[in-house]
Amino acid sequence: MDAREKRMAENEALFREVNERVQEAAEHGGGTYDYFCECANVDCTFRITLAPAEYEAIRKDAKQLVVLPNHYTPEIEELVAEHESHWIVRKDGEAGEYVEKLDPRAR
Repeated sequence: MDAREKRMAENEALFREVNERVQEAAEHGGGTYDYFCECANVDCTFRITLAPAEYEAIRKDAKQLVVLPNHYTPEIEELVAEHESHWIVRKDGEAGEYVEKLDPRAR
């Protein structure tokens, strides 16, 4: 994994870390919540509205991230699922191993 791929994975992991705090709050309530797009663009501040159960289903795999449509980077991740409001991507190779290592649920 080169320095660019590592930086992109770190950006995605940072957004996922914030979304974990959203998920903690969501577990105590109902409805839907706004989660940050977990794409590699550090300047992206777009939100994705999901039910907590939807986010939890994505997080069952530590290498998966939720992004807005077209906010994925095909050279370091694969498109797992396309939904109208969001896409699910999965990190591959060294980037996948790295983002899995950065998973806040693994600590």
